[in-house]
Amino acid sequence: MHRLDESEAQVGSIKGLAKHPVMNTGWRNCIPAALLLIFWLTCFFSMQRLSLTADEAKHYRYGQDILAGNSTRFDDSKMPVSALNALPAHLAKALPTSSLQTWLQKFEVARLMTVLFSILIGLVIFSWAMEMYGFTPALAALALYLFDPNIIAHSQLVTTDIYAAGTILLATYALWRFARSRRLGNGLLCALLLGLSLLAKYTSVVLLPLFALTLLIHDWPATAANGKRALAGLLGRVLGYGLAALVVCILVINTGFLFNRSFMLFGAYDFQSTTFQTLQRSLLTGIPVPISYPFLQGLDLVLMRDQTGLGHGLVYLLGNLKNGGIPGYYFVDYLLKEPLASQVLLVAALVIYFMRKKYRTFRQNELFLFIPVIFFVIYFNFFYNTQIGIRYYLVIFPFLFVFTGSLLQEWAGWRAPQKTILIALAAWLLISSYSYMPFFLSYMNEIVPDRKMAYKYLADSNLDWEQGKLYLKSYMAAHPQADYEPKTVKSGQIVVSVNALVGVLGDPNQYAWLRQNFEPVDNIAYEYLVYHLSAEQIKQLCARTTACSP
Repeated sequence: MHRLDESEAQVGSIKGLAKHPVMNTGWRNCIPAALLLIFWLTCFFSMQRLSLTADEAKHYRYGQDILAGNSTRFDDSKMPVSALNALPAHLAKALPTSSLQTWLQKFEVARLMTVLFSILIGLVIFSWAMEMYGFTPALAALALYLFDPNIIAHSQLVTTDIYAAGTILLATYALWRFARSRRLGNGLLCALLLGLSLLAKYTSVVLLPLFALTLLIHDWPATAANGKRALAGLLGRVLGYGLAALVVCILVINTGFLFNRSFMLFGAYDFQSTTFQTLQRSLLTGIPVPISYPFLQGLDLVLMRDQTGLGHGLVYLLGNLKNGGIPGYYFVDYLLKEPLASQVLLVAALVIYFMRKKYRTFRQNELFLFIPVIFFVIYFNFFYNTQIGIRYYLVIFPFLFVFTGSLLQEWAGWRAPQKTILIALAAWLLISSYSYMPFFLSYMNEIVPDRKMAYKYLADSNLDWEQGKLYLKSYMAAHPQADYEPKTVKSGQIVVSVNALVGVLGDPNQYAWLRQNFEPVDNIAYEYLVYHLSAEQIKQLCARTTACSP
């Protein structure tokens, strides 16, 4: 009890500090708002010329279906959260013919709903970092989020990746607050947000056991000193929390999926994954499943695709193609696609945290940041086979940004050289990120000096997600002599998409002759590569290889 009162006192002191006239000056309040406005404008203007990515139309369609009262699946991973993107057009149906109705029906408005949600994530990052570390660290955490090119890229798309990152962060933030104050309202809010995260992406299915583990570690030291009976009580309490949260999650899932065939017998499902097929052959056959059919059906299909690779093509990393996961894939992906300035700041924050004991509030604070990060880093790098882009890894980004903010806890006491280095890193981050505008999706940091050669490192939705079709169309109209993805070896001006070139989708041998013997001279939206091949070059290629053989 003393421990909880002490935690609440700390929160109270922070709130009191925030009310101090020095801390509450107008210019300080304006800085976060200005950053959020810049983020909004960046997303708004950069999305104008982006084509629909490969998945957006399906996400949008499922959102429309949900709003129409139909949660039946036509795909594996589309989720009810996409109803937020379809909501403006749905509301427009009730309006009279007008410019407002026309605007609400535009796809860019659907994308702006994701931008709004991403802004909410930024506010949560700022609030959490503010409560733990103070104003300046919170501002740094917010800036790292808002100016991250990967965040900007996926915040302007009708997909579920940003929703997954945001709802997982929200649920974990609520858990942190519940751990500090075990009020019923805090617990119910955490359970509700946990349920909502399950309407965003199946990544969230691991949160319930992760949350239980986090609370056990948080409460263990204070309880262990009171003997076995106290430990048994702790286990009982955590189990009770888990069961209560499970009930709330089931209710939220059923509501989100419109109670579509809830309580269907487990044996009546047509499972595709080996995991659920194995369970179905057990004694579970006659048990009714208390959640909507499309939820478990989608989870089964996602597992099946991850186990078989069906539907997402081959995994590509550093010039290698593989049918299945590559251990350490996301370590390399993060190293190449996260701005180096952000990586430097994260490493510095880790070093300072472990060097300065007075900042180690692990069980009270960082535990809630580190556990989800550690789990997802291990899972995605070594147990997940659908390694097709940094977007899956975004779930760890908000936690890293909050923690990185801790580096600036003593900002007021920093010397001029230290502040100069930080300002230089901030400038580097901005220049590096915005140098790709509006093509944030294809961002690669300075480890890849020649952007035309990015395909030698990564592919798939890291670079090529069909977002640049409008630029391709303009280029082909201006260069009618160019040949787009020719079926045979030929000379002239050749244009080929990154994924076709490396063989992620389709036949990996289709463009082996081009990939292995020539290098691009230009790119279109960083997604399409341009080659100029003379007749003599093709003649020499045919003489020394079998590439030209029928």
